[in-house]
Amino acid sequence: MTLSQVQEFYKNQTVFITGSTGLLGKLVLRKLLTTCDPKKIYLLIRQHKGKSVAERLETLLDSADLRRDESEFKGKIFAIKGDCGLPGLGISQDDRETLVNETTCIIHIAATIKFNEHLRLAGYVNVRAVQDLLNLAKEVPDLKAMVHVSTAYSNCNQKDLIKEQFYEPGMTATELWKMLESVDDETVTNITPEVLGSWPNSYTFTKAVAENVIKTEAQDMPICIVRPGILMGAFQEPEPGWLDAIEGISAFLIGTYLGLIHCHLADTKPIYLIPSDYTANIILAAGCHATEKSSPPPIYNYTGSEKNLLTKSKLYEYGKLSTKVYPSVHAVNACLLIFTKNKYYLKFLQFWLHLVPAYIVDLLCLCLRKKRRFVKMYQKVHRMCDELAYFNVNFWKYETTNCETLWKALEEKDRELFPFNMENLDWWSFFEKCAIYARINLLKDPMHTLPQAKRKRKFIIFLYYCLTFALVFLMFQFFVFTLF
Repeated sequence: MTLSQVQEFYKNQTVFITGSTGLLGKLVLRKLLTTCDPKKIYLLIRQHKGKSVAERLETLLDSADLRRDESEFKGKIFAIKGDCGLPGLGISQDDRETLVNETTCIIHIAATIKFNEHLRLAGYVNVRAVQDLLNLAKEVPDLKAMVHVSTAYSNCNQKDLIKEQFYEPGMTATELWKMLESVDDETVTNITPEVLGSWPNSYTFTKAVAENVIKTEAQDMPICIVRPGILMGAFQEPEPGWLDAIEGISAFLIGTYLGLIHCHLADTKPIYLIPSDYTANIILAAGCHATEKSSPPPIYNYTGSEKNLLTKSKLYEYGKLSTKVYPSVHAVNACLLIFTKNKYYLKFLQFWLHLVPAYIVDLLCLCLRKKRRFVKMYQKVHRMCDELAYFNVNFWKYETTNCETLWKALEEKDRELFPFNMENLDWWSFFEKCAIYARINLLKDPMHTLPQAKRKRKFIIFLYYCLTFALVFLMFQFFVFTLF
C-alpha cells in the first residue's frame, strides 16, 4: 500500500512525546500508532496521585482507546519516568542517553493549564521544561522535527489581530529565573500581578515566555509552533464526540446542558473552539513540514476558518437544541443562559439564579441528613467563570495564513487521513456528536433513557414557568401593597 507523505515521514521514526496523559497527547499518540507506523514512541510520564509510571501508562492505554489494538502496538510504547516541573525534565541519565541516541522526532505538549497556577510552578513547567527539552534536542544527532504546542492565547495582550509571528514577552526566561530565585513563594504570589503586566494569568504569560525561548534558543533547529484554540471533543476519532474528562470549556457546556449554569460574563462574538482530533492532525502535519530549518521557526495559529466562525450566541443556540433533542435524566433545571458584559449584573444573576436555589437545596439536604454539595459546587463554578471572564469579553482576530498554506500543501490522501481544515465544518453536527458522547460516556446516561429524559424536561420547563409566574405575581403584589 502506498503511504502518504505524512505517513512516510513518521514511518519507522522514534518519537518522544511529553503531555501524553492529557486530552491532546492521547490523541496524538493514538493517531501516530493507528496511522503512521512509528518504530518507537517514548512517553514522558510522572508519578501522580499515588500512581506509578507503569500504572499511569496502563490507564493511558485504556483511556486512549488503544487497548483493543494492544497486540499490534506492543513493543512500540515505552514510558520514561520524568516530570516537567523538575530540572532536566526529571529524567535519569540512562533515560536521557536513550532519548538522545534513539529519538528522531519530538512533540512537546506538556503544560500546566491552570490559569492561575502559582507563577513559580507555571514557570518551571511551561518555560524551564521547554529550555531543558531544547537542550536535549540539540544533542540528538538525527533530529528530524520538533513541534512545540503553545496556545492561541499566548499573546492575548495584543489587540485586534494576532499574527503568526513571535511577540515580545513581558520578560525573558533569564529575567524570570532571576526574579523567582531571589524571593520566596509568598513574595512571588504578592508580586505576580505586577510581573504579569498586561497578561491575564500565569498560564498565558509563561506560554509567551516559552515562545520567546524557542525564538532565541532554537536557531537552526527543525522546529515549529502550533497555537491551538479552545479544545473540544473529537469530531471523528477515536469516535465522534470523544472526550476523556469533564473539564475546561466542556465542564461549562455540560453544566449549561444540565441546567446548572444560567449566567455568564461574555459577549456574543466568535469563540475559537477546535475539535481535539483535528488539532492532533495539524500537529503531526506541521511536524512533517518542520524538517527544513528556518529562522524564525514557523508558527501556526490554529483557530479555525474566518469563513466559518462560531459565535457564542450560536453556541448557546446549539446547546439549547441539544437539550431538546438529547436531554439527560440528570438535568436539574431548564437550559437558560444569560450573557452579560456587566460584572455587577453578573453577580446579581449568580446570587439569584445560582446561590439562592443552592442554599435552599442544601438546606433541604441538611433536613434530610443528606450530603450538602450545591453551594460548594456553585462557588467552584463562579471561580471558573471568573477565570474565563477575560477571554469571554475580549475578542481577537487571528492570522491563519500558515495553516491554510499547510493544508494546501497536503496531498489528497493526507487530507483524508489528517483532516484539520474547518472551512466546511458543520457546527451543529459537531455539537450533536459531543452531546451524545458526553451523555452516554461522561454522564453515564444511556440512550434508552431518552423517553424518560424528555418527559422530565417537559416537567422541568412546566415547573420553571410556574415558579417564574408565581415569583412575578408575588413581586407585583408586594409592589401594589407598598404603594397602596
